[in-house]
Amino acid sequence: MASSLMTNPLPPSSFVFSTGAAFGNHYTTKEVLEALIKQQQENDSFDVDFASRVLDKCGFDFHSFALPLDHIFRRFSREEYLKLRREQLVGLAEQACRTAIDRWGGDGRDITHLFWGTMTGALDSPTIDVQLVKKLGLNMDVERTSIEGMGCLTGFRLLNLARQVSLSDPKARILVVAADLRSALGNSMPSKPTREDIVSVSLFRDAASAAVVGGQSHNYSRSSERPCYEIVTGLSRIVEGTDHLVDYHETNEGAIRLFLHRDLPENIGKSEPGFVSTLLEKGRKVMLNKSDDAHVPTMNELRGVDILCHTGGPKVLREVAKCLGLTSKNLYSSWEVMKNNGNLSGASNLSVLNHHNEMAMEKTRNVKFNTGISKSKWAICLSMGPGVCLEGILIRDARKCFPELPMYKSVNDRRKVVHIVGGGIAGLTLAAKLDPSQYIVRVFEASTEIREKGYGLAIWPSTMRILRDQLGITGLDFRTSTSMVINRPNFATKLEIKPKKSSSDKGFMKRSALLKCILERVLKKHPGCIYTGHRCIRIKFGSSAVAADFECNGSIVSHSCDLLVGADGVNSIVRKYVSCNIDSKSYGHMTAYRFMIPSPSPELLKQTEQTWNMSISSSIHSPAYHVSSENSGLNVVVLEYDGGAPSQPRSANIDELEDVAKRSKLDFIINMLKTEKIEDLMCYSTYHVDAEPWHQPLAVIIGDAAHAYGPLTAKMANLAVNDAYTLGEILNHRSKTEIKSQDELLHEWEAVQRPKFEVTKLRTLRHLQLYSPTWRGFSIFLWRVFPGIMSNYFGSIFAYDYSIYSKNELRNPTEKPIVLSCHGIVGMTDADPLTAFLRQWVLLTIIFVSSIMFPIICLMMIF
Repeated sequence: MASSLMTNPLPPSSFVFSTGAAFGNHYTTKEVLEALIKQQQENDSFDVDFASRVLDKCGFDFHSFALPLDHIFRRFSREEYLKLRREQLVGLAEQACRTAIDRWGGDGRDITHLFWGTMTGALDSPTIDVQLVKKLGLNMDVERTSIEGMGCLTGFRLLNLARQVSLSDPKARILVVAADLRSALGNSMPSKPTREDIVSVSLFRDAASAAVVGGQSHNYSRSSERPCYEIVTGLSRIVEGTDHLVDYHETNEGAIRLFLHRDLPENIGKSEPGFVSTLLEKGRKVMLNKSDDAHVPTMNELRGVDILCHTGGPKVLREVAKCLGLTSKNLYSSWEVMKNNGNLSGASNLSVLNHHNEMAMEKTRNVKFNTGISKSKWAICLSMGPGVCLEGILIRDARKCFPELPMYKSVNDRRKVVHIVGGGIAGLTLAAKLDPSQYIVRVFEASTEIREKGYGLAIWPSTMRILRDQLGITGLDFRTSTSMVINRPNFATKLEIKPKKSSSDKGFMKRSALLKCILERVLKKHPGCIYTGHRCIRIKFGSSAVAADFECNGSIVSHSCDLLVGADGVNSIVRKYVSCNIDSKSYGHMTAYRFMIPSPSPELLKQTEQTWNMSISSSIHSPAYHVSSENSGLNVVVLEYDGGAPSQPRSANIDELEDVAKRSKLDFIINMLKTEKIEDLMCYSTYHVDAEPWHQPLAVIIGDAAHAYGPLTAKMANLAVNDAYTLGEILNHRSKTEIKSQDELLHEWEAVQRPKFEVTKLRTLRHLQLYSPTWRGFSIFLWRVFPGIMSNYFGSIFAYDYSIYSKNELRNPTEKPIVLSCHGIVGMTDADPLTAFLRQWVLLTIIFVSSIMFPIICLMMIF
């Protein structure tokens, strides 16, 4: 298995490797109030106005309840409560743990310690820590610690314990989990609740949260783990003179009475500055002892620090912010978790940390947060509980502080590591196909976010079936058309080409929408696998692993893997190291203009709504098609043969495009530019890429990195999806056969895919010949004299599709790739459309000659 060596020895350190959280059903404040009023409808003394005001002031947009809405305030018997605890509490805890373990990427059997905490206490065997060990498949020798009754600081108290263990034993891997069903307060509410009871049942809600924690030192680290945070230090404190502020106990009836003094938020706020100051000073001493020159923030620099505070309610968060001289932006994660779920008691601590961690992950996934949150490397975790007690942890983002850290994985993890260079459609399709039980997948994207323009893309039936049926990608916004209409200069009539067999799986969609759908599937399958801002600059092959060097934030980082996949497009860096025989990139002699018409006029909509419009002139073809079933947006492309010298993609202006359209008398486009509002007008040059081979034993290139010939109705984009799916299918089949080496599997893949490309390349060249100077005059003549035959020929160029690979099609890896055959192609009999075209001409010639010669022969026989 591939491993990465650390270039700089690490002093003993404790790290959070992953986080996870789980929540119950989410109900609105109105729904919760109605449920409470319904439960108390026979209680004449119930203060409805007070309950309404309290719920409103809690500031929760949604409330997380494990129970159905009609049970959230129903009085439970003790047996019902224990059943709720066994099922719902354990279920939430298991879900949060599985998320954390999946994101960690290790084997659950490598967990050495389990730290469990809750306020939802009971005497019930087997205890929840034992149940979790069995449900999660942990090692039966895992060391367990269980704490109850510490209230709202439970999560961070456990995290501090995990820090201490991991520092003393870097080999330890600690699963920390806190879970609470605090809504059970509503199920033990007295028959005639007081105002204090109403406050308690309005505040607390249900959740679970978890983290995987471990250590690293100069003489111990595990391969392929990726730290999220370094836990620098921690602090616990009992605040004197505050015993009276929180009181909770059980009554003789079994009801739970909870009293929170109105001065509690203010007292917490006043206690925090001294507490945080001590925590920061402790952190400075830790960094000094580690000879780490990183600057620990001072109290005057807290505005640049993220505060991950327990979701104790709006008053608590405001008091903490005010007393520390901060704004709500510093406590953004706390506010978000609270507003969307409620006060989650001890489970809130790691839930807030998980939200903060997911924001760091989502930042690489093109998700925008309207936060203004600081970009600090530092964060302070704060929680408070009965006593009153305070818990604090100083952490720093390992992704920002240690970009040189390699990608680690568990030493017992037998999965192979696949690194994909390029976060476009091809790279993400492969990631979506690869089996997470067999492969650790990471996608490295040079840009700072995963994105595509909103331009259109023709989707062919095989691609649609791969995305929807094979990969299970949902939410695809797809627009179909019934036929192709050809517009020609100087011709009033239009030619219409209708397919012999229409397909509901053939149509168009936005590139950006497609990429988003695939990305969502990838992140569900491989959480945290996207790394943006990583520009690949070189590759180094070893005997059993391959390493890629990336430029990231001004530094050079190196990541090794078992298989490197180049999906980095026409300008591929990976191709330079893989294609040793042929690495040809040439100008495609086409200048392309792309733009969108977001709201077509009724007249234009009538012309385009049900058809795929193609405008053709002597040197231009221009497709126009709708890309969404949800709106009428029209995608237009104008492609001019030899329209200018090759250039980088750039913004263009309407006058420039209008000159292009006028040169070729494209009335359809000229009228469009005069009457419609257009957006996102871009100009770029097309390129041909022809490479050989497409693979080495440890690396492979797919999509435009391996082959690019176009444009031809997005055939190359569809082939890129086909490439990725086929490669993923073959690699996934590996563990089930174990009879072929990786090199043989890659050879197998190239043997399957290369014929598809060769056919596409040939048909693209036939298409381009219609506009080339050599054939342009003859092509214009044929269009004028034989429009029917030419429209059939034009349509036949596109009339094919790719087969969808099945593992039953395994080919002999020693067999050479088949080229210029119909292997892997459906919908045609001739690889070359010109063959069928000439055959038709020969047949017409024979018929024509026969029609003339037959009467002559008959006359000769008579006379």
